[in-house]
Amino acid sequence: MLGATFIRTTSVALGIAASFAALASPAHAQAYVPAQGEGAVSVMYSDQFFRYHYSPTTATDAGQIYAKSMLFDVTYGLTDRVAISVGLPLVATRYNGSSPHPLPDFSGPNPIDDGTWHTTAQDFRFDLRYNVTRNLLNKGIVFTPFVGSIVPSHDYPYFVHSGFGKDLREVQGGVSVAKLFERGIPGLIVQGRYSFGFTEQAVDIPHNRSLASIEVGYFATPKLRLMGLSSGQRTHGGIDFYGPISRTLLTPEQFLHHDQITRENYLALGGGASYSITETIDVYGSVLHDVARRNGHGLTRGVNLGLSYSFSTSHARKIAADRTAEGSLAKCLCEKGTK
Repeated sequence: MLGATFIRTTSVALGIAASFAALASPAHAQAYVPAQGEGAVSVMYSDQFFRYHYSPTTATDAGQIYAKSMLFDVTYGLTDRVAISVGLPLVATRYNGSSPHPLPDFSGPNPIDDGTWHTTAQDFRFDLRYNVTRNLLNKGIVFTPFVGSIVPSHDYPYFVHSGFGKDLREVQGGVSVAKLFERGIPGLIVQGRYSFGFTEQAVDIPHNRSLASIEVGYFATPKLRLMGLSSGQRTHGGIDFYGPISRTLLTPEQFLHHDQITRENYLALGGGASYSITETIDVYGSVLHDVARRNGHGLTRGVNLGLSYSFSTSHARKIAADRTAEGSLAKCLCEKGTK
């Protein structure tokens, strides 16, 4: 059914834009939550290419960075309003260039920037969502606050071009909003998410951040959804980085931590689609590109592909059947495209 497909995949589809643009944003903090006893297991693959470094807004060719990632995510409905999600990405990176990062003691080039692939687990992601709105048919708007956290799975290198992440803890709070249009353009769905991240400080320099994502989607058929995607970040605090000259502008400790405390702002745009193969299996994908960037590595090309498998307990299936008989969002969406 389209309704089940929509609710099942929407928690991942909009997150495509944010989850790998910076390899740090949750992919599941969205407005729609699964019913009690229902959930989804998702796997997302990302292939990214970064051509330029930005110092802070000047694009510099200091070597190219390649990143391949696999995000494993589980979402489960604790109640009809509350859902919990847990995720962990595996990240493989490679630097190709003549200016590898030095070792922390500056005794030579960092071996992680040796032109070969290096792989590790990155950060655990947790979030808890509470759906404020219940009667979707009358209001048409879904409003879901959430809290989440990012916890490094272990200490991994970050003072390196082809780093795996920031290696910092973070607590996020925000809200997701969605509206499904039944009139005017039936099948049009607009979703948005904003979160504020309280990021662990390094060398006493605050660098909290705001993250936002917007999706405009349309059900071309009951099984096929087309999407326009955008995601962005603004860092509150941090430092501008001016390349090698920053070694003379920053303290030695600040320079060693510059990858963690840099003021990274960006806007990424792209498009994607999701398709329901069966009532329990969906596939989705997107392509993204940075159109604006301050500091850090500019995303030249990001290709994301994923698969989601939904599940439910016997109790949840009985409740869903009763709701469909009464008239529900799922029934409404299933009828979309047949009128």
